[in-house]
Amino acid sequence: MQRGSTSVAPARTGGWEREFRSFTPAQLFVVVSEIEKYPLFIPGCIATRIIERSETHWRVDNLFSFGPVRSRFTTFAELDAPQRLDVTSRDGPWTDFRLAWRFQSMTSGGCHVSCRFSVQFRSRLLSALAAVGLAEAERLFIRGFENRAKALYGAPATGVPVAASR
Repeated sequence: MQRGSTSVAPARTGGWEREFRSFTPAQLFVVVSEIEKYPLFIPGCIATRIIERSETHWRVDNLFSFGPVRSRFTTFAELDAPQRLDVTSRDGPWTDFRLAWRFQSMTSGGCHVSCRFSVQFRSRLLSALAAVGLAEAERLFIRGFENRAKALYGAPATGVPVAASR
């Protein structure tokens, strides 16, 4: 590495897709867009607060715990209800964070949900630590999302996976 150059951690990407036959896109969009409720169902989320809000854009203050490390960062949310919610950040532990939610009505009823993410940490160490727990964190996140939907709208069958996680 040349003197003065920075060490950039590799991007981590992933995501999931599920079909929820008992929920509408509008219902599942509400689960995701109630950002200030995240501490109730998102693993590691301690607090979230919308600090600027317009009809289609929010700026959010977040406090998460990653194991023994707490991290405060700002995210920007762009909403197009009930089809999509995009979240980005270049603050806190990452140089680039992107989370893209998509909600589509199914012809048979219900909703097809797609959630994709890309994250590039500020350090190789954080990136390596995240890689170790990423699959488990993703599994817990999906379970939290599904449980929150059930708590709000009743307890239908769990979302059926429709695509592999990466």
